Amino acid sequence: MGLVDRLRAKPRPRADGPPRSRAFEDDPHGRFWWHKLPGTAYVPPLYAQLSDEEWALMEAWYEETSGGAAEINVPAMSVLQGLVMGSAIIRIVQLGHHYGYSTLLLGFMLRAMGVTSTGLASIDISDGATRVTQRWVDRAGLRSQVHLIVGDSADEASLRAAEEALGGMPGLILLDSSHQYAHTLRELDLLVPRMAPGSLLVAHDTSTFATTFDSTGEGGVQRAFDEWLPGHPEAAFVSLNRQVAPGDPGTGLAYKDGCGLGILQRLPT
Repeated sequence: MGLVDRLRAKPRPRADGPPRSRAFEDDPHGRFWWHKLPGTAYVPPLYAQLSDEEWALMEAWYEETSGGAAEINVPAMSVLQGLVMGSAIIRIVQLGHHYGYSTLLLGFMLRAMGVTSTGLASIDISDGATRVTQRWVDRAGLRSQVHLIVGDSADEASLRAAEEALGGMPGLILLDSSHQYAHTLRELDLLVPRMAPGSLLVAHDTSTFATTFDSTGEGGVQRAFDEWLPGHPEAAFVSLNRQVAPGDPGTGLAYKDGCGLGILQRLPT
């Protein structure tokens, strides 16, 4: 088979190495949708970089949360991995950790980068969800890298506690909290003025489809950014897959995440 033929051939699973997430291809649960897409019969770098012990813990996490934990997905976490590990971002604030999927993976990234003090401060309004996440953080041996905070992510006291835990301003903020329009507006008003020039805010669920996640029915994260951005020239913003609407199969998307992802950078003023 020539080079052109090999490039055109459908990717095949690796015959060597641990199977890891390739097993999800046969799992009927909807949370594993990415692993069923054409051409994804491989272990994504997000999981491939984990140690055997770390991957075993993620398998145990998946088993315990088999009812579904509404975790962020492989494409979004892969973008975060590129930003964090590709640019040595060692101070991260997370808004909304729920049961800890993204918190664990970000903690593993920081540990792999040699971070031995708090590099991730994560805020969630649910005391119950935070107890679950703390148990998994402890089990993963990430207490040195990860600090959890129970509080409202639109409350200055919560953000101040996160900054104190990090010992400085974050290089990256992950916004994945209530998905409500009014709450997201308050988060933006609080966060962006405090961001250092050049730092990043990554917001999940920015598509039209994701507006359905707003329990208040007021337009969600997308509407919040639409109304907030025109009055804030200090923020540069790009929204991936904004156009994806409810019922859209997402055919032809290069970035395979119908929920959408927004990336904001704080510009010098």
